[in-house]
Amino acid sequence: MDLNRFQPLVNLLSNVLEAYTTAFFIFDEKSRRLHLAAMQSLSKFIPREVSLPLEGSGILAQVQKVGQTIHLDKLHEATSSISLTLPFYREGESHIKGLFAAPVAGGAGILYVDTKYGWGFTDKQQKWIKEFSEILGGLLLNHLAEGRHENYARVFDVLHRLDEIAFKGCDLDNYCGVFATEWAGLLGMDYGFLVLKEPGGKNYRIIGATANTPRGLVTQNFPVAKGLIGWVLQNPKNLLIMRMNPATSDHYLFSQGENLPHQGTVWGTRGQTSLGYELATVFLSRQPVEWNTDSEHAVGYAFHFLLLLLEQIYCKEENEALQTYDMCTGLFSAPAFESRVEGIFHASMQSNAPFTLGLIQFEPWQILTTKVQPQRIRQLQRELAASVCDALPTGVLVGQLAQNRFGLLFAETAVHEAESQLAELADYGKIARKGLKGVKLHPYISSAGFPQDAAKMEDLWPLVSRRLFAAFGLRPEKAVS
Repeated sequence: MDLNRFQPLVNLLSNVLEAYTTAFFIFDEKSRRLHLAAMQSLSKFIPREVSLPLEGSGILAQVQKVGQTIHLDKLHEATSSISLTLPFYREGESHIKGLFAAPVAGGAGILYVDTKYGWGFTDKQQKWIKEFSEILGGLLLNHLAEGRHENYARVFDVLHRLDEIAFKGCDLDNYCGVFATEWAGLLGMDYGFLVLKEPGGKNYRIIGATANTPRGLVTQNFPVAKGLIGWVLQNPKNLLIMRMNPATSDHYLFSQGENLPHQGTVWGTRGQTSLGYELATVFLSRQPVEWNTDSEHAVGYAFHFLLLLLEQIYCKEENEALQTYDMCTGLFSAPAFESRVEGIFHASMQSNAPFTLGLIQFEPWQILTTKVQPQRIRQLQRELAASVCDALPTGVLVGQLAQNRFGLLFAETAVHEAESQLAELADYGKIARKGLKGVKLHPYISSAGFPQDAAKMEDLWPLVSRRLFAAFGLRPEKAVS
């Protein structure tokens, strides 16, 4: 804190009054302490730096709480213990004949003056003290406003940098790393962590951290049931420990063997997205740290924005998954499978590599709807999908084109090679016989390949579909028994 703006006024008042001690204290509302900002004294018993808890600051506490001046002209009769009345005197003081204490800027500060030359202060002297307290109040309010302005500027810079990263399409891990680093710096903390727990999970992992985080922590998963970060994820309220106790067995963040300081301040908060993802941000310092309320609110605002960003990312992924995969079987949906066929077609044209597109359809499917409930139909879809995938070699893409039709994409595979693998699927309709009285499914299979059968995309799908319909006419047995 810059004390020069207060010291000249304190010196001037002390000299005019010929005071023994003149002191100006500033009240810190968050810590509820009075800090000595400027002083001129003849006493040998006042330390250069004074910070008093409000409840233990004697007569100063009365001035701050009540908001009224106190004038004592017979101090030795008013109290039996100077150390309790005026605790900023480190040792005992004597022969103080009077004191005057006035609130500054509505309790934001306190101006204190005492004397050993006369019993108290005259009315004129009291008027001077009050006028000086008003001037000091104006300076104090300006000083506090400047401090808030500087802090707001720092907050704005951090938010601006984070916005630039977010709206440039940066990946989530990079954004989270910058988030943890920037806010840890603003709060004066040494470490910053962002952790994520997936819906229904019992573990969490780090998705962003300051660069000094031990590498072994970044690559691990940690149980939610243990550690202070686990506590943050399990509780709706924030965690604030001003001074961690290394001797306390549960005062660790991730795991008991972590290489992190355990004697400073730790602060954490959590949030949750609508999809069930839980996010927590935790900051840790090597030594106890205090920060202003504005900075705390700024971190809360940025954390809320991060939750919205996370919500957008995971909702987008969820939407893409719904469009990419069939909800019943988990296979590629028809549009997604068609897109991949088109992609491999163009790639094969560039590399002149062959590929084969196959179709397999189980019939008579519609008769099933007259025999069983819809949920059994969906169960049968999943059974058939699992059987088809299990029978095919790794690397073959399978798509759900209709309830009873599957698309098979064999990359870099000629038609004759793919047909030998397709032939192994001929008996997979038998799985439907169990529990389906009166219905026996039979698989019908067709295939077409590039460049053997079709040199253009426009010809490939119609050709493989015509061959599938032709296979229906070559049915070896009746579909309905």
